[in-house]
Amino acid sequence: MTDQKKTAASDQSKMSRRQFLGTTALAAAGLTVVPRYVVGGSGQKAPSDRVNIAAIGVGGMGKNNTRHLAEMGENIYAICDVDYDYAGPVFAQYPKAKKYMDFREMLDNEPEIDAVMVATPDHNHAMVAIYAMKHGKHAFVQKPLTHSIYEARRMAQVAKEAGVATQMGNQGHAFEGTYLILEWIQQGAIGDVTRVDCFTNRPKGYWPQGAGVHKPEEIPAVPSTLDWDLWIGPQHFRPYHPAYAPFVWRGWWDFGTGAIGDMGAHIMDQPYWALELGDAEWVYANSTPFNDSSYPLGSIVHYRFPARGKKPPVDFTWYDGGLLPPRPDDLEEGRQMGDTGGGMIFYGTKGKLMASVYGNNPRLIPESFMQKVGPPKKTLKPSPGIHEEWINEIKGGPQAKSNFGYAAKLTETMLLGNVAIKFSDANKHLKWDAENMAFTNHSEANDWLAQRHAFRPIFGDIIG
Repeated sequence: MTDQKKTAASDQSKMSRRQFLGTTALAAAGLTVVPRYVVGGSGQKAPSDRVNIAAIGVGGMGKNNTRHLAEMGENIYAICDVDYDYAGPVFAQYPKAKKYMDFREMLDNEPEIDAVMVATPDHNHAMVAIYAMKHGKHAFVQKPLTHSIYEARRMAQVAKEAGVATQMGNQGHAFEGTYLILEWIQQGAIGDVTRVDCFTNRPKGYWPQGAGVHKPEEIPAVPSTLDWDLWIGPQHFRPYHPAYAPFVWRGWWDFGTGAIGDMGAHIMDQPYWALELGDAEWVYANSTPFNDSSYPLGSIVHYRFPARGKKPPVDFTWYDGGLLPPRPDDLEEGRQMGDTGGGMIFYGTKGKLMASVYGNNPRLIPESFMQKVGPPKKTLKPSPGIHEEWINEIKGGPQAKSNFGYAAKLTETMLLGNVAIKFSDANKHLKWDAENMAFTNHSEANDWLAQRHAFRPIFGDIIG
């Protein structure tokens, strides 16, 4: 068979598979669906009804995403990780899965892959996911969606152009508590919200960062099981050191997104969604000392969101590193704000709403107000879960809620905070022109919206 015929046969095979996975497409094509019990046995999925998933970056949170998708009955068709030692236990769990170190080689050579789960370090999210989407693959990407604001916009753009199902891995977006918050806000339980405070204890006790954290000077040998060039990806090259990998990359400017990138998608998400915040007008920050290598130990980021129709402007403040917002005067003595990991407080014209990380345990405060108002009316259909939403969309169901269209805007808002931290010594508001992706009063800050100065062409060209 000629290469041209092989390619045509592969394309036809992939098209037929996608038609089968999408029930809407099947109906339009007039095809007959064979009941899964005929092909797969009683209570089992037919092979043709399973999504072939490639898991990319599985040593950390990715192993949990992979396990969940496998437990749903989907097919872990391939596993890819640049660190065979760190990812070794996960490779062993899926002996039938094809094994790769280079995501490009895998996607170029495995046309049967339908979708990818991406859980690499933050700085590689966009590179890997965009390459996959350009290959027509559906994409699930861990939070934060990207390392820069430019990348977030590119992710949303490419996802739309490719017409693929997408979802960011901020699991609280699907939790019952988040839906209760949405219903209370939508039903006016606390009136018009004019202020929100969000807070987290991270990075305390999780990873090192701060003014005392510098690039290591020693250059140890690269482990034989690690492709360090691929791990660095689009960022400017530096020698390997265990201070960066496999986990502690979160506190480095070049690789992670600090506390706001790690936890913003779990704590800023609920107010951003419930209040339909959109684009900020301005942002500024205060922080503990930091350097060119590492984020500060603690920061406070202030945003102003404009009025949205009849909804008033919102003053939104983020606290991390264990820094806390003012305690509400009517929060009863002995009650904790949020939980040990953090939380959120909504201030409305009729009352206040408090919740923990992920939107868990939402309560109106004070408790007497909670007892007076009671639970909200159940108006929203519960989510089956973020993984389930994504798989359902792949198979022809409704669009996943934290799709890249939404997730890119939330991530952009989070990452504006990091730019504000970087230029906190300017001691002024950075005025944000979202339409033109630019600060109108600080040209130097604009260089950090893309960080394209750091991109290595071999990988940066993938992002576009």
